[in-house]
Amino acid sequence: AKAKEHGGPTKHTRATLPNWDGHYRRLNPEEQWVWGRNLQTATMLSLLTPEYRKRMVQQNYHEVVNNSPQWDASFCYPEGFMRWWAEASLGGDIEVTMTPDQVQFLSGIADNFLRRVLIGRQHVMKVPQWYGETVGFWDGNTLIAWTANVQGWTLSHSMFEFSNDMETIETFTPSADGKTITVDTTFYDPQAFTRPLHTVTPWQLRSPLSDPDWRFNFVECRVQSTIVNGPDGRPTELIPGEPGFIDYFGRPWAQNWEEHFEKGWQIPEKFKEQ
Repeated sequence: AKAKEHGGPTKHTRATLPNWDGHYRRLNPEEQWVWGRNLQTATMLSLLTPEYRKRMVQQNYHEVVNNSPQWDASFCYPEGFMRWWAEASLGGDIEVTMTPDQVQFLSGIADNFLRRVLIGRQHVMKVPQWYGETVGFWDGNTLIAWTANVQGWTLSHSMFEFSNDMETIETFTPSADGKTITVDTTFYDPQAFTRPLHTVTPWQLRSPLSDPDWRFNFVECRVQSTIVNGPDGRPTELIPGEPGFIDYFGRPWAQNWEEHFEKGWQIPEKFKEQ
């Protein structure tokens, strides 16, 4: 409505599009409730519906009493939409790339987050997506984004679950000097939350995309973590030689064939590895 009052939504071309391209970092993330550090369990429970309150209590109990944390990144589970705002999954820089048709955010430390705001589009996905489906429009130089069609999941780390009803409205507002973007987010999930929840996060520009040294390191989670649930239901890390351990740098496909199908084969000397 405000955009229409201003004569919008604004239709940007490459010539008029704001230049936000660059590498950003979150400012004061530990002060954000969704980061989890300064959030009292009782406070979060009071904002959840009975079913999701029960799920959070279940998670906290088994993490504390039974020492069985089921952390997403440990098991290389999908990150899920709300972990974009969480300490355990993001943590690193955010790479922003823009065109008139979409704004792209790339980040992640345990898995790769790729979020895209599709400009001037409508939601069309029929199946919930791990990071939802985000459409948006411009109001001058402010970007407004609406995410829906989210796959319900968990933040883990003593936090809470959210449902397929999760939706967000985000506004991205640049500072006058172009060095900061303020991201204002409201979370709507009538199945999990008793009311909408809200957070404001500033992003600070660290370097342009032309930075000669900065790189986004794509993550392959299982190369970093070999954690599984042991026979006692508690996380344990597999080591070389144990059943189920995969050496990703040692041709695991060939290891499988050699173990299950090639035993007893007579390999000519000239074909044996030196």
